[in-house]
Amino acid sequence: MTAGDGGRHAMADLWALLAELLSFPGPALEEEVPRGAVRSAVAHLAGHLDWDPAPLLTGLTATVPGSSLESEFIRLFDAPDGATTPLYTGVYSRRRRDAMEELLRFYRHFGLTVAGGAHDLPDYVPTVLEFLRFLTLRAATDGAGEPAEAAAADVIQRHLDPWAAQTARRLQGRAPHPFYAAAVGLVAAACALALEQRPQLTESPSR
Repeated sequence: MTAGDGGRHAMADLWALLAELLSFPGPALEEEVPRGAVRSAVAHLAGHLDWDPAPLLTGLTATVPGSSLESEFIRLFDAPDGATTPLYTGVYSRRRRDAMEELLRFYRHFGLTVAGGAHDLPDYVPTVLEFLRFLTLRAATDGAGEPAEAAAADVIQRHLDPWAAQTARRLQGRAPHPFYAAAVGLVAAACALALEQRPQLTESPSR
């Protein structure tokens, strides 16, 4: 969990970190949360982005007695028999198939493909987050970067931000683990930050 230099690289690292936090948790994440490693990583990236994530940081170190991140991930996002808050952006679109096809067009336009599998559908949130990381790095290394920046703005506005808003509302009634409430809140905050700072990311100084 390390940050790059400059605004765009820090933003790319933030997207990558969020993709990690919203992927199925392994033992490493279970250990890193109470140690404060995730909180420190977010705070470090925030320093490169002139952004204050303080209201969301407390949940990133929270532990719940008798509960694991794995069990909470399944309960909140992946339970087959309950009312879940799915990790798929297309579920909040008018037609999910159209939303997935739009994302596929974005991926193919930039020479990317999506592997097969239930968690590799084009609207799977960690996949969308990794695509935003790719676009942000592309913008940092591709001259003016306007096509990548425009694509990122579209993906955020049409897909990721609506998912974050709807998911945050649904989680309020599900007594979520503070870590996952914070993670979803961070996605919403990152969407707003990326759109707000888009004109300035090219000018952010290295730290």
